Amino acid sequence: MIRICSSILIVLILSGLVNPSFADDDIEIRDLYYNEYRENLLRGRFNDPVEQDRVLGPVPREQELGVNEFLRDTAIAYTAQWAGRWFYVRNKNSRIFDTSFSKWWDNISQWPEFDDGDNFFTNLVTHPIIGSLNFLYYREMGHSFWVSAIGSVVQSTLFEYTIEGLVETPSGSDLIFTPLLGVPLGYGMEKTSDWLEDTGFVPAKILAYIINPMKNFIHDRQVGVINPFSKQFMSVSGPINFTSNKTEAIDLAYSFNLESPIPTGRFIGDIQIVNVKEDLGGEFIFYSLRADVPSADNRWGIYVKIAQSGVNAVSVGDDNISDGFEFANVLVGGKHVITQGPNYALTGGTSLVLPTAFKDNIDRLQTVLKYRKNFPINLQSAWTVTPYLSGALWGDIFNIMANVSTDYVFNASKLEGNDFEFRVNYGAAFGANIPVIASPVIFVEFDGYSLLTSDTEGKTSTFVSSGVRLGRKFSPGFGIQVPVSGPDSDVSKLSFFGDFQVRF
Repeated sequence: MIRICSSILIVLILSGLVNPSFADDDIEIRDLYYNEYRENLLRGRFNDPVEQDRVLGPVPREQELGVNEFLRDTAIAYTAQWAGRWFYVRNKNSRIFDTSFSKWWDNISQWPEFDDGDNFFTNLVTHPIIGSLNFLYYREMGHSFWVSAIGSVVQSTLFEYTIEGLVETPSGSDLIFTPLLGVPLGYGMEKTSDWLEDTGFVPAKILAYIINPMKNFIHDRQVGVINPFSKQFMSVSGPINFTSNKTEAIDLAYSFNLESPIPTGRFIGDIQIVNVKEDLGGEFIFYSLRADVPSADNRWGIYVKIAQSGVNAVSVGDDNISDGFEFANVLVGGKHVITQGPNYALTGGTSLVLPTAFKDNIDRLQTVLKYRKNFPINLQSAWTVTPYLSGALWGDIFNIMANVSTDYVFNASKLEGNDFEFRVNYGAAFGANIPVIASPVIFVEFDGYSLLTSDTEGKTSTFVSSGVRLGRKFSPGFGIQVPVSGPDSDVSKLSFFGDFQVRF
């Protein structure tokens, strides 16, 4: 590619030398074209936004963008609205699935309702904040103030007439207040963030990225995330930037149940459907989003996981549990490579489960605790500290991984009545990276736990899983897990896994 670009430049230069008829204006236009060309060429070389801005100067916030760019950016934001809807909504059956074309048409063909049943905080705080984020998104994408304001109106209208409109009449107050209050709020957040960033004071710059969160996810019209440790912008659409151990990190990032020993940058969306036995019926459903941010050399990294857990057609005794989902606990963690050689790695890490499960008024989380493998994520009010070791050996196309960890669960009385629970977790996985198109990885896993403080159930459960993963940067994975022994085998027949990873 560089050779082709060099050849083009040489041809342009030579054409100027052999054609003396160029006027001074033509030469000036040609120089402007070259400078623009050089800048675009150089921008493609930088993954570090700080270094790029130092060499080339910052990308101007407002760029010369047309209708096509606006439609492209609107489609991205609209997709994000649907993704957020799917993740967060608790009662998906009634809020997403209980609709039809005729219901949707009946809803949107009426005048909007101004008394939508929402409280003051929702209408005049939550919705304007969403409107401000829509405005900031378009601004970071390079659109002008007024185009960004129009974008906020468009996103609010699309939400009310397509997403919400599927199940209810659009809200007039939301259509008005979301952009009307959101745009000036977003403008104030933008200017405050820019001022804080320009101070050069590190705490102020951190606050700038909190006030305008879109700065963390958009750079030079690319969507991704800024890695604060390597100062790289990890673009969803950009290439994977390989460090000395990045290949091995990706090769080992296939497991559903085990922590890989080598950190890698990635986003993960996953789902587990637990098919429960006849006396309960139905399914337990767990899904989550996770982001991993590594250091520049992939020797250490941190990660955050947010989860929802729910039930579908489950009965406990004579009680039918209401179908739907609840926000579970948030997990944060970090790992560091202790030692690594040409074909092995050993890593130590710690994760912390924070008690963020704030609502369980109809016992959904309490019901999914019957499947104990995932209980620290779903146990209300509890804190869990989990130190662990992760190791791997690899050679040719094969690898083997192993994990061992301990859970220290505090304020755990909602599980069995004990304030403290202690668990040992262990597992191993064997994988084969097949060197053909789509880069498939075939793997099998064994894992289990021993809840040594258990009083009411068996202490140990074991599981066998197998699956396949495809791709390198964009990587879907599919698998099945079978409980072999213990209390979880009395609850579950088998589980289906699915996830999608975007690696950086």
